[in-house]
Amino acid sequence: MVKVKKNEKGLYNSIKAIADTGKPISIYTVFEHKRGRDETRIVSIHRPNTSVPEGWPSLSSIIQVEREFRDKNKDHHTFSYYISSLKNKSAELFYTGVRGHWFIENKLHWIKDTIFREDKTKTNSGSAPENYSIIRNISINIYRLFEVKSIKHATIYYAAHNHELCTALLRT
Repeated sequence: MVKVKKNEKGLYNSIKAIADTGKPISIYTVFEHKRGRDETRIVSIHRPNTSVPEGWPSLSSIIQVEREFRDKNKDHHTFSYYISSLKNKSAELFYTGVRGHWFIENKLHWIKDTIFREDKTKTNSGSAPENYSIIRNISINIYRLFEVKSIKHATIYYAAHNHELCTALLRT
């Protein structure tokens, strides 16, 4: 399953139009109360039609995720779209996949974007971006190995106490 983003205009517009106008083959609704807010997710599964641009021969399912929640006294209503080669009709199955995708996004990419400011780096030539990304991943894994409560605080602490980090790594 892959999220369809707006930068893939032809595919995104086609998928959105199918989801907005077609009848879903399956719907799954979830209500959650987390982090002090109520959130509703409605997952609907659609089948592609001839309006899908060429180049997506194995596309079998279109997944629309509608989210509604209130955050800091402001109502939010968003739509996300995903595509899959699975022909499964279970919206609940795709919901599980979408949540798994966001779990990974929140556990890794959010940390890399927010704590390590990966998106703001000026290093963008040759192998440097990939190498720095690998170093960031190793750092995150080391912090998780040490079961730190906050990667942000661990990063600040070990930047000033790197001898402790090296000693701890040599002991493991």
